[in-house]
Amino acid sequence: MPVRSHHGHGGHGSNTDWSLRSNQRRKLHSMLNGATALAKVDNDIEEPNETTRVVDNDGRKITFELMKSVTKRPTTSRKERMASEWLNINVHKSRYLGRIGHRCQRWLTSKDPIYLTGLYLVVYLSMNAIFAAAWYLLDREGRCCGDGTMTYAQVFDFAVQTSSTIGYGGYWPKGFLNNALVVVITIFSIVLSTVYAGLLFFKFITPQANIEFSEVVAMSNVLGEPCLEVRIGNADGRANSLINGEANLWITSVQEYRAPGEFSKRKVVQTENLHLAVSQVPKVNGVWTIRHFIDENSPLYGLRLDEFPATTIYSINLNFKAIQVITKGEIFAQTRYQVQDIMVGHCFEEHSIWDPKTRTGYHDYAKLSTTKPSFVWYPNPAKINEYDGIHLTAPSWNSQSKQKQEPTSERDDMPVWKRQSTMAASERW
Repeated sequence: MPVRSHHGHGGHGSNTDWSLRSNQRRKLHSMLNGATALAKVDNDIEEPNETTRVVDNDGRKITFELMKSVTKRPTTSRKERMASEWLNINVHKSRYLGRIGHRCQRWLTSKDPIYLTGLYLVVYLSMNAIFAAAWYLLDREGRCCGDGTMTYAQVFDFAVQTSSTIGYGGYWPKGFLNNALVVVITIFSIVLSTVYAGLLFFKFITPQANIEFSEVVAMSNVLGEPCLEVRIGNADGRANSLINGEANLWITSVQEYRAPGEFSKRKVVQTENLHLAVSQVPKVNGVWTIRHFIDENSPLYGLRLDEFPATTIYSINLNFKAIQVITKGEIFAQTRYQVQDIMVGHCFEEHSIWDPKTRTGYHDYAKLSTTKPSFVWYPNPAKINEYDGIHLTAPSWNSQSKQKQEPTSERDDMPVWKRQSTMAASERW
């Protein structure tokens, strides 16, 4: 999104410049300073005197109003809506055996220890069954040990004793072929056991944590300013303590435009960081609410999420990492949201419960994603499309021809390249 300059103008019901007020309130992002302001009687943070504010954003006047319950929770789940993937094609391929090895490595390391143990037992027993069948069928007179009366179960027993290097001494191979098969099954058994032991060790030393994220993003006024809130929870609690928690929030947008003299569209994928009020905490044993204040320094400042250019936002990415106290190793977790997941005019409900008798606190994860209506300063939709004197209307569909109409402009004397790029951008509505 382009860099914007901000020039404040007086809002209705107040003679104080909102830009200056926001600069002063930036100090309130500290909850300690905010507590001092909130403690004042009839403060204008919880109950502002005005209900409308007007700002100048790059020559575009935007009217902010106090709103509540602007958007509703999506009807489809976030997992269902974001079930998509991008695949790489025409890449430089390494040797065939190398690709197979890398794929097996990635597949095995992604499985849990119980699955790996079950897979190991299946492969181990299958290997012994195959070698027992080879001894039983290839050497019908002596089977494996020079005894033609041995049953398949006895031959299988010999294979297990050999592959596991137990060797009770009741059976021993006789003949060149049988001894050669003993060498082969021993090599396979050593490789299989080594791989299984390595994977099991890797799984046990790799830090694990049950990290949960809120299903939605809340947007409401916090300390008098619009704020995005997301919750991160360590569901393991004190049993799996995490320290030095760190979070990062980004938005990824896809911009389309036509360069001068070109007819095809260009796409630019841009990722911008949403600065968090607090991006690091010393300990995460419960629920951590991260906040991004939508002030003049935010890429989301002055934008309605249901209109251009906010509709170009492809995803909202949240990364979390922390150090597990038990293993002293880092754990990583990531999730993605869409613009539809932002609950405008809602705040999260209180999730913590304190019992003064037992002096015990509880984090209720059933309320991790529950919200309630709350006021937020949000742009008026009637003013959002005015930019530099140009009023763009959204493209319409003709019910008869079913063809898209080009967006119209109040200024027809603009350069052709600017008109083309403006219309290309509006096509994303």
